[in-house]
Amino acid sequence: MSLAEKLEKTPQREVAGSDAYAAFEFQLMFGVELLFEQFDKLNDFAVLFEFHDDIVLLTGADSPSEIEFFQLKHSTKGNWTLAKLSQNSKTLKSGEKAQSILQKIYGNVSKFSEYSKSGQVVSNAYCTEFGQAEATRFNAISDEEKAKLLEHIQAVYPDAKSNCLDVMGFRRTELDKTACHELVKGRVHSFLQSKIGGDAFQLEACTNAIVTQCRLKNKKLATNVPSVISEIVRQKGISKADVELWLTDIASNKNAPEWSFVQTYLGGHWGFLEANSVRLAYDNYKVEALDSGNDAQNALIADIRRALEENTVAEPIGAFVDSLIMATGLASSAAEHGYVSAQLKAMVIYEIFKSQQAGAIQKTDTQPAEKDK
Repeated sequence: MSLAEKLEKTPQREVAGSDAYAAFEFQLMFGVELLFEQFDKLNDFAVLFEFHDDIVLLTGADSPSEIEFFQLKHSTKGNWTLAKLSQNSKTLKSGEKAQSILQKIYGNVSKFSEYSKSGQVVSNAYCTEFGQAEATRFNAISDEEKAKLLEHIQAVYPDAKSNCLDVMGFRRTELDKTACHELVKGRVHSFLQSKIGGDAFQLEACTNAIVTQCRLKNKKLATNVPSVISEIVRQKGISKADVELWLTDIASNKNAPEWSFVQTYLGGHWGFLEANSVRLAYDNYKVEALDSGNDAQNALIADIRRALEENTVAEPIGAFVDSLIMATGLASSAAEHGYVSAQLKAMVIYEIFKSQQAGAIQKTDTQPAEKDK
């Protein structure tokens, strides 16, 4: 059975996990960090949120070949120890003892044994037995400790073998509940600088848009997702292709001009109040445009792009926008998707100035010509 088939057919261990952990920013932010970390390492991958474990990494989004499990554990009481990781302190509704952190990690690794690359506990604290090591496998501990750990795992999984410790590990992350967003914003900044250069992108808006997309995947109940690998990745994960699309959108947003540039091409078609309403909507939309998960926005933008493909942009832009809206069904589409007139006009202007049709406009030399000497 392929890994894709196993993912499709293996039941979830915690059917309410996504809902229970919806607000758990720590694991959410680690998923964002993992996306950036793996971007240059793997040709194709997907990070899944709350699917079989807190975070799952698939090598290959459409036809995965390997799987890694990450169980996030935030600590406010100092470092971890093997004893803490092996505790069965909670009791299930059935009255049975809940599995320990390490038993849960092994459970996932064993379910996908032939495809499991690793199963890791991830925490903001260190593990005492590993000192200050940032990432270590449990096969690095002493033989005596390995024997105790294996015995603990075998209490629930009698068939467990000592080589399971080769793929089980502990990883320490700098992320912390109290400063998750700021740390991830720093990661977003470094990633975007390395991929599209400069600092012209709106960092806070980019960070919020990226985190929002991950949060939507985290909140979606795994039990409500069709058992088809393409839908599992689409509804519960972010793929490398998704990240590449983010980069394209952010680069386009970066190139979208400021309103001070746009208004020189509008003409006097609109009065002050209308022009000001469109200006405010335009500035807001430059942030909202980064939210590729907004279905209503995507549908309206698709209609706008079709309309622009069928019509040649002409100056003054203000008059052209009004005539385009009157000649097409854009006003009805905007109303259907919950957008008012000023927002529609702002979105049309945004698309004009980031499109190929606007190339000549944006390349126009707005500086006075130098006189011959």
